[in-house]
This record gives sequence, C-alpha cells and structure tokens, in this order.
Amino acid sequence: NILDSEQRRWQGASAKYRDLTLVLRKRLVHLHEQFPSYESREMIRYNDYTYIEDNGCIYQQKTGEQSCEVLLSPEDVGLGEYQIQKIRVSTNQAFLAVTLKTFEIEESTCIVIKLGSVPRVTHRIQNVFTCEWVAESILLYTRQMNLQCRQVYGMDFNQSNCTAKLVYNENDYRFFVDLYSTRDGRYLTINSNSKDTSEVWLLDKTSPWEPPVLVQGRVPGVTYFIEHRDGFLYMLSNDGEDTEYKLLKAALSSDREMWELVYVIKKRTKLVDMEMLKDHCIMFLKKGNQLYLEVICLFTELVIQSIKLPAWTCALEPDHPPENRGGSCRFGLSSPVQYPVPFVYSGLENQLFVDGNHKAEMAQPYHSQRLEAKSKDGAVVPVTIFYKQNNKELRTRPLLVHVYGAYGMDLNMSFKMEKRMLVDDGWILGYCHVRGGGELGSDWHKEGILDKKHNGLNDLHCCISHLHELGYSQPRYTAIEAASAGGVLAGALYNSSPNLFKAMVLEAPFLDVLNTMMDISLPLTIEEMGEWGNPVSEKEYYRYIKTYCPYQNIGPKDYPSLLITAYTNDQRVPLKGLLRYIAKLRKALIEYRLKSKVPDDKIPSVYLDVRPGGSHCDSLSWEDSLQKVLL
Repeated sequence: NILDSEQRRWQGASAKYRDLTLVLRKRLVHLHEQFPSYESREMIRYNDYTYIEDNGCIYQQKTGEQSCEVLLSPEDVGLGEYQIQKIRVSTNQAFLAVTLKTFEIEESTCIVIKLGSVPRVTHRIQNVFTCEWVAESILLYTRQMNLQCRQVYGMDFNQSNCTAKLVYNENDYRFFVDLYSTRDGRYLTINSNSKDTSEVWLLDKTSPWEPPVLVQGRVPGVTYFIEHRDGFLYMLSNDGEDTEYKLLKAALSSDREMWELVYVIKKRTKLVDMEMLKDHCIMFLKKGNQLYLEVICLFTELVIQSIKLPAWTCALEPDHPPENRGGSCRFGLSSPVQYPVPFVYSGLENQLFVDGNHKAEMAQPYHSQRLEAKSKDGAVVPVTIFYKQNNKELRTRPLLVHVYGAYGMDLNMSFKMEKRMLVDDGWILGYCHVRGGGELGSDWHKEGILDKKHNGLNDLHCCISHLHELGYSQPRYTAIEAASAGGVLAGALYNSSPNLFKAMVLEAPFLDVLNTMMDISLPLTIEEMGEWGNPVSEKEYYRYIKTYCPYQNIGPKDYPSLLITAYTNDQRVPLKGLLRYIAKLRKALIEYRLKSKVPDDKIPSVYLDVRPGGSHCDSLSWEDSLQKVLL
C-alpha cells in the first residue's frame, strides 16, 4: 500500500514538469551530439585486429582495412537492453568472451563466441563477474551469486564435453574474488580481497590446470597486488607504518621471502592507478586532491618523471587492454564539465602528449577552484567547485553539493552532460571530499569509519558552511546530491542541520544503517562490519550508529524537500527499507505541521520514485542515463 501510494504521488508531481522535461531532453541530446559518440569505442587491439563496440554490437576490423566483420549483435544475445562490459580474446584468436550486464540484475552474463569464417555463439555462462583466457581455449571466470563472489571456475571449449571445473574456492564470507591477467600476459592472478586484507594466488598460463601458487598469505590490514615482468614479480603493498603503498620486487626463481624495495608512496598521497609498461612503471597519484603521475625506470629503479596533470583534471579513465604490451600508456582525463581528453605517455620518448586534435586546457568559460574548509576538529577538508562566469552574483546562484565519504572511494567527478548543462544555466557545483572517502589516502578513509563516522558528517557541514561564507550561494538556494552509501552522511545532515540547505536528491541511498547491520542474514552485512562496526555483538557500535543513522534520527522538524530514486530489484539497498524510511519521515512531517501550525504550502515536498531493475545507480547506455536524469 505504501508503494502504491508513493508511486501515485510521484506520478502526479512529475506530470507538472512534462514540458520542462521535453526542453531538457532536447538540450541534452544537442550536447550529446557535440561530443564523440558514447556508443562507439575501441575495446581491444590484438595483433593485426581491432575489436570495436558500437551500439551493442562487437566488430572485428583488420589493420589497414575499412570493412568490419560483425561478431556479436543484440539478436545473438537475446537479453533486451544490455551494456557490454569487457571483451577478452583467446591467445590464438580462436575464441572471444564478452561480459554483458542488463539493468534488471546485478550479475553479468558471459557470451563465448567461436571465431573463424563464420563466428557463432557457442556458450552462455550466467552470473559471471570477471573472466580471463589462460590458454587458446581455456577460460577462467569468477561466479557471482547474491552479491558474493568466492569461486573460480575453468572451461575448455575445445573439449566435446565442456563442463565447468572448480579452480579456487574462498571460504571466508568477508572476501570477494576476482581475476587479473598480468600486463605481459604471462600469468593470471586470483585476487581474494576483503575491505582491508588481500591474498593473491598465481597461475601460470602455460599450465592452466596446475594448482595456483600462493604469493603471500593474508595478514589482517595488509592489501597487495601483483604484476609480472621479465621473470620478476612486482608487489604493490600497503604494509608499513610510514607509507601509503610501496612497490617491491622479487625473482620468480627465488623463495620470494626477500622482496626488494623499488618505490614508496608517502602518506596522504592517494594511489589512483598503476600501469606496468615494457621498461617503465607509471604511478597515477593524487596529492592535495591534485592528480599527477610519476614514471619509474624499471632498469635503474629511479623516478625519471614527475608530471602534474592539468589543474582542471578530476577523473582518470585508464585504458587497460591486457594485450597491449608496448611502451606507451593511454588514458583519459575529465571533470564534471570537461569531456574526456585523451592523453598518451610514451616511454620511448619519455613525454606526455595530448592525443589527436584535442586541447589540454579546460573548455571555456568554465571555472574550477580547489578550496579548503576547516572541520570541527581542525582537519582541513578539500572542496572542489565549478561554475561559469557571468553577470549574476555567485551568492544568488543555486549550489548543488555532492558527497560520498565511505569505503575509501573518491567522489565520482567524471564528465556528466547534465552537470555541464547545470553550470551553463548558472549553477555552482560543489564536491566535498570528506573523511571516509579516499581522496587523501588510506588514513583519510580510516578517519571516517567505525566510531569516527561523525568526522565525515562534521566535514560535510563545514564544507557547505564555508562555501556560503565565501559567497558561493546560500542555504535557500542549496541542494545536496548523493547516491548509495553517500546517503548516510547526506541523510544524517538532513536530520542534524535541515536549515543548511533547501533540497536533497538521493539515488538508491543507504539510510537505515542500524537495522541493516543488525541483520546478518543479508549478503553484505558481515563484509561491511569493517566500515560501520558490529552492532550485534558490540553495544558501543549499536549506540554509536544510532547517533547518526538517518532512519533512527527522523523527528518532527522543518525538513528540506526530498526526492529519493529507488530500484525494485536492488540487492544492495532493498526497496523495503526505503519505504519504511519514507513512511516514518511523512509521519514526522505531519507531527511537525500540527505542532507548528505551518500552512500546507510551506510543507516540504517529499517524493519516492521507484524504477524497475536492480542496477544500483549504474547507467547502461546514453538513453538509460538520459531517462535517469529526466524522469
């Protein structure tokens, strides 16, 4: 009954904006047409062939030829609307594996295509998370069920009786398993990771059915990753009190107990990505919330280049085709208002180039600024803002604040056309890099978890207040946007400081922390205890979570307006909990209205938009993204 009532309420409210929706759609489509197509992209180059995705199809094109051969089309798939996530080519290009994701469920499907004169689909494997070829016909893949991934299976497609064989099984429910092919293509790593601990097993692709070999046993609090080059293993590990990460190496022929130090990443520096080239290793780093890269010569083991990337850069989009073994590295740089600009670092020339006819400067007349706000305990919190210069005073412009602050993850600051459109219309975009996120390294994350969650809430409050003090908008023109776990801090601020902003927009938000963490039957509860604590067996966490949990702290007050978007089959944020939150909030609003005698036209608008599917904030296509913005 609550769901039916909320759907009717939203349908009635959104009907008032149909004309505006049509106008916004035309503007977004026009913007979309100004940029390179989202629907066509090169995915992998392998020997003489390039594999291209275009509008749900995969094509094979031989170097020097104009024509393409269709390898996969929507008719072959039969899954309705889907997104191609990854493609993997076997060593002799006899087979192609494609992972596809639909919006209805979290898990992906792997399609196996036998290449040749007439390409054909031979197998469909359900519930696949990652897959890699380890021989010309042997595919290893991880199986994901109920948000957990703990098994690795292998299949040989040259066998007449092609059945799945168990290769690895993880027994600890806190750990999630995925696969990675080293950049030189020599080894496959089986990576078993919890929120703060990892373990890697090494599998030689020349002997795919031999048992994998353990690199280093799991040590609580230690995470590490493995690469291979010229008979040496390279380990990127966070083991050590005074370092963020360090790069170590050991010969494969040794007992691997004596790791040699190659490079150190200092504290308060975020490791964004690492790329291993033929003779160089590139570290993509973030220091003071500014992206830069350092190049290490693997012969001398010295840093030969430290390059600060353009000041407007906010997001890195690495290009990771596993078959690329050259001496160059391609990647894209973007910001919320800047379409990705392709860059190339050439190891041979030891230089960074802008690829093609693009420019390294941010599009004019957009402005970006990196600010700092002082939190309640004196911590300095980075804030990034974007706006367009015009004659209107900044103080009278609307401000859209973004926050996440969980799992050591950075705020998503990649290019979004709807964000650019808002800035064109005079909006200010604010990104608050609060504790609990990862923008300033692992310590920044640790200072915002467990019994330190209030740090992130205080950071968010101080960031918004600081922007207002500097003349960037004011409370009556300010809105907050958050998604998933970002809903915890946004929802907590909604309760504690409702006078600081006027509206809040949440997508698949995590709002009932206490009841969720009390239910160990849910698939992610045990895994998540490292972030939120264990309120089941530790009463201090029960009491602490209750002080900030958005659902627990709803009360009769003058709340900002609210729009929540939810998904019917979302396994991470079940619809039932959001319906419970909305029902409690409406009851509190009625109580506030009766006590304060506020007229009906002053009551905030509260809406729940329930959409089909279970993609949990993922947009599968340009059209899907467009619908999400407008409906």
